[in-house]
Amino acid sequence: MGGTPPEDVSDSIRYQGKAVRDSSWIPEFLTDQESGVLGLVDGDTPHLVTQLFVYDGDEGAIFMHGAQAGRAHGLVADGDQPRATFTTSEKGRYIPAEEPVNFTVEYSSVVAYGTIGLLGDDKRKRHILHQFMEKFAPQLTEGEDYEAMTDESVDRTAVYRLDVESWSGKRGWKDPERQGAYDLDSVSKSE
Repeated sequence: MGGTPPEDVSDSIRYQGKAVRDSSWIPEFLTDQESGVLGLVDGDTPHLVTQLFVYDGDEGAIFMHGAQAGRAHGLVADGDQPRATFTTSEKGRYIPAEEPVNFTVEYSSVVAYGTIGLLGDDKRKRHILHQFMEKFAPQLTEGEDYEAMTDESVDRTAVYRLDVESWSGKRGWKDPERQGAYDLDSVSKSE
């Protein structure tokens, strides 16, 4: 894909008050998040997989990795550029209301849509796996804190590339001084 920004379909969000209108926010949010859920279709059954991921804005792609086995791998490997969706979110405080139906939570989220495939080139896979190390272990140095990736380990790793065609973003954050807002951990009953 590269070079063509994904189509922003935030206008299709039902509750427009939470739709993101800032074109730089979605890629920044994706870059900062650590995990999300990949959605694939297996016949008529949804298949969801929680994944660590790296977003590459220059390529307009979300990268994930895993074993070269399992249901998700089979669906992607056996498909002809299968359609996929990916979502990531972060949660803030809980916001009470007079009626329970109006309780809400602060959040930000992105949903991305596109096609997914497997990288076949080991040099390219190695590059993406290094991006994972830079994102998730920036304090560690290859060759000092961990061994360099062997050709065998790169070869046995599946690296998925979701080419993002469209996406939408939502945010629902309240005033930091909002009365009654709370973190669930701070009010949970101890057992």
